[in-house]
Parts: sequence; C-alpha cells; structure tokens
Amino acid sequence: MDITILVAKILGIYLVVSGLFLIIKGKTIPHLLQDFFDHPAIVYLTGVILLFLSSIYLLQYNVWDGTWRTLVTVFVWMVLAKGLAYIFMPEILNQNFVKKFRTAFGVYGFVAIVIGIYLFFL
Repeated sequence: MDITILVAKILGIYLVVSGLFLIIKGKTIPHLLQDFFDHPAIVYLTGVILLFLSSIYLLQYNVWDGTWRTLVTVFVWMVLAKGLAYIFMPEILNQNFVKKFRTAFGVYGFVAIVIGIYLFFL
C-alpha cells in the first residue's frame, strides 16, 4: 500500500471521529482544552510528536501535483503548523481557540466528517 493512501485513510478516520465528537460532545471541548493547556509538559510533548510525525511524512512525500495527494500534503502541513504552535505559542492557542470557534463546533464537525469520508474512501 502506498504510504500516501495509508496516511489518507488514517487522516480520514481521525477526521470522522473528531467530527462526530465535535457534533455530539462539542460542549465538553472547552473543558478538555482547559485541562490540556493546564499541563505545559503535555502540550509541549504533543507538539513534538506532531512535529516529528509530520516531518517524517513531508520529507518523503511532499506532493503538490494537484491530485488528492495534494490534499493529504496540505493536511500534513497543517499538522506541522499545529505542532509548532503547541511548542512556541500555546498561550495564544489557549486564549483564542475556544473563544473564536465555540459557536461553530458543529459546522467544523460536519466539514471534518465529509473530508474524512472522502479521504478514507479514496
């Protein structure tokens, strides 16, 4: 199996589960994020893990050919950016994320499910 297909399926499953969680349990997100950001070591380690995993993929398969592989590459770049944000600016994420996106969790959940299903069934 091509590594890009494997990553697409993993991202698809992750997005579907995350989307369902946002729709069903969206009201618990602020509490989860508060607990998460109250532990700086966990935030840092999460950033390091995201940075490590995304770098492995991008060093081998940074594809910009206009196909579905480009969508996978965009998501992996977003994971890399999220990892860097967790490492270098967790306070900004903590302060701004919940306030700005609280009302749109259901919409983000639906979009995540649609994209996840598309990636999974490639």
